[in-house]
Amino acid sequence: MLQVSYFDGHTSRRHPVTLDLQFGEWRLSGEQLQRRVPVAEASLSEKIGNAPRQLHFDDGAYCLITDHAALELMLQAAGMQPHSTVSRLEGKWRYALASFVLIAVFFTAAYQWGLPWAANVVAHRLPASLPALMDEQTMAMLDQYVLEPSELPPARQQEIAQALSDLQPAQGDAIPEFHLVFRKSEAIGPNAFAMPGGTILLTDELVHLADESRQGKTQQGKSLAQAQILGVLAHEIGHVEHRHALRQFVQGTIVAAVVTWYLGDISSLLAVAPAALLNTRYTRNFEREADAYAAATMLGNGMSPAALADMLNNMEQHYRQQETADDGVETAETQWLDYFSTHPNTQERIARLRGLSVEEARP
Repeated sequence: MLQVSYFDGHTSRRHPVTLDLQFGEWRLSGEQLQRRVPVAEASLSEKIGNAPRQLHFDDGAYCLITDHAALELMLQAAGMQPHSTVSRLEGKWRYALASFVLIAVFFTAAYQWGLPWAANVVAHRLPASLPALMDEQTMAMLDQYVLEPSELPPARQQEIAQALSDLQPAQGDAIPEFHLVFRKSEAIGPNAFAMPGGTILLTDELVHLADESRQGKTQQGKSLAQAQILGVLAHEIGHVEHRHALRQFVQGTIVAAVVTWYLGDISSLLAVAPAALLNTRYTRNFEREADAYAAATMLGNGMSPAALADMLNNMEQHYRQQETADDGVETAETQWLDYFSTHPNTQERIARLRGLSVEEARP
């Protein structure tokens, strides 16, 4: 027998009792308590350091046991294991370390490969109305805070939109549906952005940067500036084709959902969807896929991928000059709009696009 503390599960009052294990029963005896409970109707917690072990009964009552040695002797005398296999393994640091490593590897693999796979599956099964709603909410947020109506002449807008519509799909594939919108924004600067529902935002600043940097004509009669703009827009259509924005958003939402579920506040998840979309970063593979799509489209329409490479280089130089002019000062506005001025491995992408141009030019 050993001395334990008994709680009836209804009050916080502690009852000192003796505990014994005989004939497959837990037997408790105290001043006002006599109780027998079959072993199958009770559960004994694992040993964790020197913390008291708990013996729980089906009606919510439980005992706190502090004398670990006496309990283990009682269990052994009754032919029961004092510790489970898991508990014994936890007590050996090598097994504990191995378990920690395996768990870390599992979660790393799940995040690295499982999560993108799941996001891709979900992105292709979402109803079309949801990405369209996301585009609408995101544009409303941008129009409220950082975008202004485009000041490009309507004829120039029509020229760009028509040239984009006239692009023939590469290798016979159909170009995905998209909706081109023009806006002016000093905060975003020269850039374009594809949203999950196929909305493609093009800033006046990008058009001006292309017009200022390149003059002349391509072999097919398009201006070099127009080729640069079409290259950027073809890249964004590549993101739409592969559902990159939606896949990244779904992936981030899965992570956020798990976190908010764990913290117990999932109600706020949908409210932050537009902001979460703007904070999305494309992976390097996504950028390569979009560049490959743009390059194939440009080559199929008589334009060199070098035009896109030149535009990327001009954009990078613009943002570097802007950072130098700002002297490292970053406002809240530029922080949450950092996506629009940041693409990973720009120089690597430029080199690859120019390499494609060289290969195409070889006899």
